[in-house]
Amino acid sequence: MPVSEVHHVAVTVSDVDRAADFYEKALGYRRTLRTDVGGPGIEVSLGLPAGTTGRVQYLQGPSQIGQLELIEWNGTPTRTATGGHLELGPFLLSFAVPVDEMEELHARLVALGAECLTPPNRVLLENYGYITAFAARDLDGNLLEFVSLPSREEILARRREADG
Repeated sequence: MPVSEVHHVAVTVSDVDRAADFYEKALGYRRTLRTDVGGPGIEVSLGLPAGTTGRVQYLQGPSQIGQLELIEWNGTPTRTATGGHLELGPFLLSFAVPVDEMEELHARLVALGAECLTPPNRVLLENYGYITAFAARDLDGNLLEFVSLPSREEILARRREADG
């Protein structure tokens, strides 16, 4: 039996309020559940060191699937890798964006202080079609990707052309 879609992704941040403001303004997500976590139950279930506590803010996009859980843990946040997030674990968060909203989103992220690595680029992926995408880092350096994908019909038409 297959597992359902990803329900949410948890992202460690240095300041949960600042991060929530960023994602709310950048993506238009809305804040939902806000809670504090800690204690033996969460320590055991998540394999955390004793005494770990955190402040949590969930944000939800247009559907209930794919929520963001922002967590500010007690202690000093660290980043263990340099040069493009080469550590094991999540590499980036990718968000689907309509192609006609890419430029406006890019400008909004820049205005919010995000480091945009490139402007939106149109790229041909072999046997797939054209995508428009760009990457940015949030205020804690987490890598975000924003991508507009071809429709299923466009993908199948490109493949028929290639086979033709």
